[in-house]
Amino acid sequence: MSSQQRTIQPATRQSGPVVELSGASGDDQFTCTLSDWNFIRDLGLTFGWHPTGTTYLPQQGQRARHNPIKHDYQPGDSQDRKRVEADDSAHWAAAVDRAKRSPFILGMLRKHAQLRDGNRPSAESSLCSQLQSFIEFARRGAFTIALQSTR
Repeated sequence: MSSQQRTIQPATRQSGPVVELSGASGDDQFTCTLSDWNFIRDLGLTFGWHPTGTTYLPQQGQRARHNPIKHDYQPGDSQDRKRVEADDSAHWAAAVDRAKRSPFILGMLRKHAQLRDGNRPSAESSLCSQLQSFIEFARRGAFTIALQSTR
């Protein structure tokens, strides 16, 4: 299966909420812990991403708003999915890519990995791989975000 079709990043050892991102087709997904989601968001902001806001997807039976109200990037439950538009997604991916090339990224990864996993030896490389997976996912266009339902 090619990475163009589907990217699934397994959640880390950390317990807690899992954020699920779904591409427009529904086949393309990325998952991470809420802690990692906040880290990815903060990296984007630190390295030049200027978020344009998310919109809620209309619930079944509702009509889409002509001028939707913009919201934050905190995921809601699986019934309240928020949409990140393609241009916003592309700018976010570019900012995270800049972060990966920063001379400060190793320290940032190390600190987050320590908070997330303690001193597990592979934590930093796992997190770096997760950032690359997010970049590839976000470059493919618009997506929705929500907390993964606990079935």
